[in-house]
Amino acid sequence: MPAEIVAVANHKGGVGKSFTAVSMASGMAHAGWRTLLVDCDAQANATSMFDPNDEVEFDLLDVIVGGVEVAKAVITTRVPGLDLLGASLDVARLDQELITRHYREEQVRRALAPLLENYDVMVLDLSPNLGQLVITALNAATGLIVPTDASRWGRRGVAMFLEWAEELRRADVLRAELLGVVLTKYEAGTRISREVRDDLHAGPWPMFNTLIPKRVAAERMVAELRVVGDPEADLDLSQAYANLTAEVLERLTASIARRGRHARV
Repeated sequence: MPAEIVAVANHKGGVGKSFTAVSMASGMAHAGWRTLLVDCDAQANATSMFDPNDEVEFDLLDVIVGGVEVAKAVITTRVPGLDLLGASLDVARLDQELITRHYREEQVRRALAPLLENYDVMVLDLSPNLGQLVITALNAATGLIVPTDASRWGRRGVAMFLEWAEELRRADVLRAELLGVVLTKYEAGTRISREVRDDLHAGPWPMFNTLIPKRVAAERMVAELRVVGDPEADLDLSQAYANLTAEVLERLTASIARRGRHARV
């Protein structure tokens, strides 16, 4: 069956979005799902975890605007079962390029279409804004995950982002099921983290039960290019993201079944 496309998105920066996308994609691959991580962010943070020298030959700009065959833009990573369609700073040009193109909301979906049968899931790491590339990537998605940090501004940002997403849904641009909101940088010993947690769980959106703890080790993992599954990865973060991945795959399988497609076993 064609791949599911899961967008990891939030217009607020600093919420652990790229780290979550990378960790979840790695976890899915370790779980036996053929996974493609698609970096849709010109900051290329997800790409840098596997290509620290910024040697990306082709990215989404080359595929959508330059007509490069999408398979040529895909590279293998050190994680078995995980491939990467990387990004470079040139991806920033896509916002303007897409605005001038016919059927602009369909461009990412069309770009990825030749690869759909090669993977079980594609994870899209979107940039922290509400630009045209984010809209176009959301249009391609079948599932949506929204990370947020355990702060009052983070809680406010989730509400704003999902209200905007509902506008896209009403315009029939966004069709992806909201798989859930995931709380990152959680500190059980702080009142604000607990209040944000309780507030979000009492809200109208589906929440993941897994709480991603705040760890200085996350910065070390990024600096040392360690991802979930690497022997040197932080154990607490690895366990948390393993738990989150299991939740995501369970909800993704249920979503597939609701849409009448054959669920993975």
